[in-house]
Amino acid sequence: MKKRLAVMLFVGLAVLLLDSYSNASDDYRIIVKSGIAAFDGIAEKGEGGAELVPSDERLFQTWMNTHSEIPYVKIGDKITITAHRDLSGSYAIRDVLLKKDGSLKYRTQPSIEPSLVTEIQFDQGVGSIVLTEDRYASLSSQSTDYEPGATIRGFKLYLGDTQETIVFVIRTDAESSLEQQVVFHCISAKPS
Repeated sequence: MKKRLAVMLFVGLAVLLLDSYSNASDDYRIIVKSGIAAFDGIAEKGEGGAELVPSDERLFQTWMNTHSEIPYVKIGDKITITAHRDLSGSYAIRDVLLKKDGSLKYRTQPSIEPSLVTEIQFDQGVGSIVLTEDRYASLSSQSTDYEPGATIRGFKLYLGDTQETIVFVIRTDAESSLEQQVVFHCISAKPS
């Protein structure tokens, strides 16, 4: 009877230990979702900062190397970020144009300007933003950059209270589809 009780106590402690271990790893899991697409973000603790700097491209490249596909998000769609912990408050999220390998598209990128910072409000670990156009995406001289889904954008969210940087990457369009349709219609219209 004592052996049976000791075994049950040991098994109970082992289950509790394993459960707390698995919950600890979930604390750093970040899920990014838009529509039916859901994908992981990368969370990194360290002495980063809120500003988007060229050295951040390492994080975007890491994200791209660990994902076989870059999810497509339509301009105007909502992007929801879920952190598996109690995260509340307002934070700044910055985005930058990227090349296909995750490096910065432009070395001296104008989108690092503070005017393109979007505020995201978290409540109980969940926050969302609406994807807007990056006005610098329409400055490219390469026609392939205007094809649907050809614009690659990296997002950086810095949580100053925990010194944690969260990054993720999406594909989108250079302009909203309505603007693309209007431009295409104007180009293809025959003069009378």
